[in-house]
Amino acid sequence: MTTPQRISLWHDVLAVSRSIRLSMASPETRAKRAYEIFPPSTWTALNEHSSYLNFGYWRDGPDTLDDACEALAEKLGDAAGFREGDRILDAGFGYGDQDFMWLERHNPAKIVGLNVTPTHVRIAQEKARARGLDDRLIFQEGSATAMTFEPGSFDRVVALESALHFRTRDEFFRQAHHILRPGGVLATADVVPLNVDNGGRRELFSTSVPEENLYDGNEYVARLRAAGFAHVQLTSIRDHVYEPWCKWAERKLDDQAFQQKVTWVYRRWLHRELADDTRMRQKFAGLDYVIVVAEKSM
Repeated sequence: MTTPQRISLWHDVLAVSRSIRLSMASPETRAKRAYEIFPPSTWTALNEHSSYLNFGYWRDGPDTLDDACEALAEKLGDAAGFREGDRILDAGFGYGDQDFMWLERHNPAKIVGLNVTPTHVRIAQEKARARGLDDRLIFQEGSATAMTFEPGSFDRVVALESALHFRTRDEFFRQAHHILRPGGVLATADVVPLNVDNGGRRELFSTSVPEENLYDGNEYVARLRAAGFAHVQLTSIRDHVYEPWCKWAERKLDDQAFQQKVTWVYRRWLHRELADDTRMRQKFAGLDYVIVVAEKSM
C-alpha cells in the first residue's frame, strides 16, 4: 500500500469514528462535530481553488462552484448593504473566504468572525496573518448564540449558510438584534423547509441541525419580527442553487483529480446520493433557499 493510500485509509477510519461521535454528541456540540468528520481537503474537494462551504448562486452561469460560491457571498453582502467603514460580524464563517472578498470589495473597518469549529478558526487565522490582514479580519472561536459583544457593536450581522445549525436560530436572532446598532442590518443566506409537514426534510437536516430550526419562510419572517426586527424581506433563490449544484457535483464524480482529493467514504456517499438521480434531488425538492434581510429599528 502506498503512502497516499495509507493516508486515505486513515482518513476513512477517522471519518467513521467521528460520525459515531457525532451521533452521540450533545445537541450543543453537534455542529462542531459535523464539520470535523472529514479533513478540510475533503470538505472543499468540489471546489477548484477556494475553500468556500456553500451551495453557490448559479443564476448568471458561473463556470465553477468557486465562482458560484463567491456570487452567493456577494449577493448576501449586497443584501446586507455593506458600506465602507462598516463593522461586520460574520456568524459561522467556514474557512473565511467570503470575509477576505468582502474586505477587498467593500472596505469595512473590520470583520469579526465567530465559528465553533477549531479547525475552521485556525485556518482562517493563518490566512489572515499570512496576508497581513489580521488587524481587520478577526476570526474567533465562539458561538453565535453565546455572544458577549456590547450593544451596538456592529453595523451588519451576516450568516452565510450557517444559521440553520445554530442552537437555536431564534437565539441568534435575539443576540444579533442586541449587538447591532439602531438601523443596523441582519442578513442571512439560509436553508428552510418549503413545507414543515414534509417528512422527507429530515434527511438533509441531519443531526447537526436542531429540530427547533425546522420551520418555513413565513415562520422565519415572523420569528425575526418577534426578535424585534423590522422591514423583514425574504427572497427565495432555490431555483438558482440546488439543481445547478447537483449538476456540478455529478460532473466531478468522474473527475480523477477529485477522486484523488477525497476519502473513499466521502466519494462513496456522494456517488450514492447522486448516481441514481433521485436521492439528493428528492431531499432538495422539499427545501427552500432564502436570502433574508431585517433591520433593527432606529
